[in-house]
Order: sequence, then structure tokens, then C-alpha cells
Amino acid sequence: MRAVLSTPMAVDDVVRRYGVDRDKLVRGRDHAVPMQHMGEAWDVAYAALYLASDEAKYVTGVLLPVDGGLTCKG
Repeated sequence: MRAVLSTPMAVDDVVRRYGVDRDKLVRGRDHAVPMQHMGEAWDVAYAALYLASDEAKYVTGVLLPVDGGLTCKG
């Protein structure tokens, strides 16, 4: 499954490769995610920061999807 993150590189790459309208692409991706918006690079950074923090000192072997609920979507 592909991550649904809104980064200039990811969005612009799809627009360039497939010739799709940028606004239509963003709206379609937003609609595909249960939270109704794409994540940002900061969302992944904050998850990594948590895992590197003292608050996560007892967390081991966890899968932490940062995907706005996309992996839970039925």
C-alpha cells in the first residue's frame, strides 16, 4: 500500500508522470483517506520523534502506520 502524504515531490511527480490535474489529484487523494486529508511529512516526523522519545521507552517491535486510517479502511 502506498502512503498518502502531501509532499511537493510526491504530488508533483505523479502530476508529471501521468499528466493529471494537480488539484484533482489532491482532492482524489484527500477523499481516499478516512481522515479526509493527506498527511504531511511532519506527521511522519512526529511519529518518529515519539518513538525516539523517553515516552516510548517500553515500546518494542511495533508497526506504526502514519496513514490517516488508510490501512484500517474496509
